[in-house]
Amino acid sequence: MEDRAPLDLLQEAFVNFNRASSELERHYRSLEERVRELTRQLAESLDERRRLGDLLCSVLESISAGVVVVEREGLIVAFNRAAERMTSFRREEVEGKPFGLLFPERWLREGRVLEERWGQKWIRVVPSPLKGEAARGWVLVLEDVTELKKWQQQAMRNEGLSAMGEVAAQVAHEIRNPLGVIKLFASLLRKEFDGDGRGEELLEHILIGVKEIEGVLGNLLLFVRPQAPVFRTIDLRAPLREVLSFVAPLLEENGIRMVERISRSPLEIEGDGELLKQVFYNVVLNAVQAMPEGGTLRVSTTRRRSRIKGQRMVEVVVADSGVGIPPEDLQRIFSPFFTTKERGTGLGLTVVHRIVEVHGGLVEVESEVGKGTTFRISIPLKGGSRRRR
Repeated sequence: MEDRAPLDLLQEAFVNFNRASSELERHYRSLEERVRELTRQLAESLDERRRLGDLLCSVLESISAGVVVVEREGLIVAFNRAAERMTSFRREEVEGKPFGLLFPERWLREGRVLEERWGQKWIRVVPSPLKGEAARGWVLVLEDVTELKKWQQQAMRNEGLSAMGEVAAQVAHEIRNPLGVIKLFASLLRKEFDGDGRGEELLEHILIGVKEIEGVLGNLLLFVRPQAPVFRTIDLRAPLREVLSFVAPLLEENGIRMVERISRSPLEIEGDGELLKQVFYNVVLNAVQAMPEGGTLRVSTTRRRSRIKGQRMVEVVVADSGVGIPPEDLQRIFSPFFTTKERGTGLGLTVVHRIVEVHGGLVEVESEVGKGTTFRISIPLKGGSRRRR
């Protein structure tokens, strides 16, 4: 009995060892299964994060607003496609660079909505701090408000012109009555001076002066009380081509080459063709007068969509290679009686503005001294038009 005790103990040890091994193997398999499950969950989580990251990138690249992300050290870490379009910087040029090296630091420092001139564009900058422990810094949302600014400027011009119109109407009324009296008595005096060469010459000068004043008053009244438009469906190319055909001899006489790029397909609008001919004639005439030594006149049409108006527009562009307009005069060219010409009335572009405005359109002008001037006239295409009647 005593001799077998060690064997029993050994056997018992083997049994315990096998039991422990089985238990350990079971725990190992359970742990292995748990590791596989955690690995699967981790892979799913990584896939989900990757999918969400791809989705976020897709969203950032698809939205029309520019997005710039700046980390706490002031380095740019994200820059989407819309931001590239607005700023003319490429992503690879800005990512990893200090924000203040490329953009005004006040965009971050002031922490409020700003509207900034950026080249030829106006950009609205909306800064927001990044929230959370893992992300410190700023996200800037950029919006191109260039078109909005242009419509706002036209609205301000409309207000100014309306106020001037009331004064101009009163002035015109006060002048026409005594002017009629002068014309009447000058006609009567012509009979008295019959045969008197010197007297007739002086009276002729008076009547010519009266006629010139009447012309100015006529233009003034056209500005104050423009001809009521008769809207109908027309092809905008018709009045435009009629004007270009009419001025062709004038262009040739002044050594001006015309380059046309007018749409081959109809540009249907609801408008008054006769009034639009006045618009095109005044703008083209300004271009001719800006090129006393000859040059190039470019006339083109394009279709575009107005984000502000939510309309499809046709844009007529008239560009000259003339003397250009000084910056200090550029904001005044639509004001009544403003002119840099010796014999101009200064009402041509005012009338242009009024006619385009009554068609629900927009007039823009860009100019550089010594290089030329470009007028852009936008009119709503037929369908969804919002005219002011």
